[in-house]
Amino acid sequence: MSHIVIARKYRPQRFDEIVGQGQVTVTLKNAIAQGKIAHAYLFSGPRGVGKTTTARILAKTINCEKYPSKEPCNKCSSCRQISSGSSLDVIEIDAASNRGIEQIRELRENASFAPASAKFKVYIVDEAHQITQDAFNALLKTLEEPPPYIVFVLATTQPEKLPLTILSRCQHFRFRLVADDAIKDCLRKIAASEKAGITDDALEIICSEASGSVRDAESVLEQVISSASGKITREEVEFILGLVESKKVDEIAVAIAEKDIGKVFRIVDDVYRAGYSLTQFCQQIIVKLRNILALKVAGQNPQGFEKIKADRLFWMLDLLGKTEAAMKWSELPRITFETGLYKISSDFISIDEFLRESPPGEESVASPESKIQKREVSRPVVEISEVARILKKEMPAIGKIIEKAVRFEMRANRIYCEFSAEYEVQAKRVMVSLEEIENILRKNGIKKSLEVEISGAKKSSNQKPKLKTTARQLEIDEPIITKMEGIVGGGLEGPVDE
Repeated sequence: MSHIVIARKYRPQRFDEIVGQGQVTVTLKNAIAQGKIAHAYLFSGPRGVGKTTTARILAKTINCEKYPSKEPCNKCSSCRQISSGSSLDVIEIDAASNRGIEQIRELRENASFAPASAKFKVYIVDEAHQITQDAFNALLKTLEEPPPYIVFVLATTQPEKLPLTILSRCQHFRFRLVADDAIKDCLRKIAASEKAGITDDALEIICSEASGSVRDAESVLEQVISSASGKITREEVEFILGLVESKKVDEIAVAIAEKDIGKVFRIVDDVYRAGYSLTQFCQQIIVKLRNILALKVAGQNPQGFEKIKADRLFWMLDLLGKTEAAMKWSELPRITFETGLYKISSDFISIDEFLRESPPGEESVASPESKIQKREVSRPVVEISEVARILKKEMPAIGKIIEKAVRFEMRANRIYCEFSAEYEVQAKRVMVSLEEIENILRKNGIKKSLEVEISGAKKSSNQKPKLKTTARQLEIDEPIITKMEGIVGGGLEGPVDE
């Protein structure tokens, strides 16, 4: 007898066997027991969570000899035929390859014929969102007023792509991702049936790879069972799936926390030379840091992260997530990865800490060159997002301009903001609004003056411009703006200049 894959061999045959979709199965069972069968159902949700399987069980239950009952008997001829896929009255259609108007017209014609032997003729349309607009229009009348013996089940991962006219004619059941604990129980039973020993750690890795899909988890389990010898451990699962071993992930996470950049780079080099996917390695680190953050939020202190605060972990996750996304499009993913790791392994300090710990009365050094050197060596650059967020509430345009700064840092009693020459016009808009900006920041607890500089500009902008009015300064620097104000008859407001 030919081999049957685990996903098919252990496919649920009753509603109670479906994993993690109680919100669907309970409603369907009660409706069938009361004889309240709809003429059209829509099953939507992620892949591999039981949509098509539930549709088949629905077809069996309403055609079972014991109907109306909450479960199929799986013993009568109708149940056996539907289970084996040989029933003439349960028609499964793949809409990805049968999406045109001609196929739908053929479906309509066949729907006019009564069932061959069952009570109901059931059409299960998989990937229903692939059907064309014209084909949906052709199906609409039949879907709205089908013969009494016809039941449609549309299954899709993207219900938002279905026309509203179709959605309004179906009972919509939303399937969800399955919890890891439920998948673990399912896999443990399957492993026992296959006489394959497996540890809980190994099951955790499989569930992590499956991401809530029971079918994916079963496929991974079969791959592991086929490749492993003896009891299946976490290390064997990682090896078979091509994952970097957990010890290496733990090691680099601690190195990042300790800001040991040399060790971080050595681990990346080892992983790269061993032939592992750096993108997948990045994803493993993200999951590890996320789990540590969850423990921190819950009040625990994981080993190696006792001195790391939750806000730094959040910052690390944010940057590493952007790095992982950039790696997918980069021609040099290793360099992109290492750059991201360098950032999250470097100094981090929150704005609140800067405001609280900066010593008062610090004076700027004499020359611009030494000032820049001091800034780069001894002053960590601060995230700009907090100041921009505050300004966006009351001065949206200025808040967007602040985000264009190439350098942004806190000093003892000043906020230094540097723009490139490319954004000279926008920087001048900030300079003419310095007083208003500082008032807003002061109201939000940031009692510092703002210092604006334009890189490559002929004139230094270290001093606040002495302005009589905003209009007067604009007349000097950008006369065309003042001329436009005169034509329009008021101040000009709008999006940030690009």
